[in-house]
Amino acid sequence: MKFTHYVEKNVSIVALEGNLLGEADSQPTLEFIQNQIAEGHKHFVLNLSLLKYVNSTGLSVLLTTLSKSRNAGGDLVLVNIPEQLRQLLQITKLIDVFTECSSDKEGIDKLS
Repeated sequence: MKFTHYVEKNVSIVALEGNLLGEADSQPTLEFIQNQIAEGHKHFVLNLSLLKYVNSTGLSVLLTTLSKSRNAGGDLVLVNIPEQLRQLLQITKLIDVFTECSSDKEGIDKLS
């Protein structure tokens, strides 16, 4: 799992790349999110266009990020949800828990 990020209008945009399957993938991501919140960034756009595979651990990362951002007074937007993840979110009935936008810019505008 790799990720890149930038901040625009006090929104942290994070692009995830690779697989989000186990602790080796999830731990660095969650630590990064926690550090961003500690630095005052409470709004997140997760761009998932380069995400390949996600399992229940990956879902947990998304839910934890949503929970941490909301607990800090912010929110989370998902962008470019891959079809495999979309199906997983629909099967688990979590699709309505997340806000989805079609682009980073739309997500930034929604959160700022």
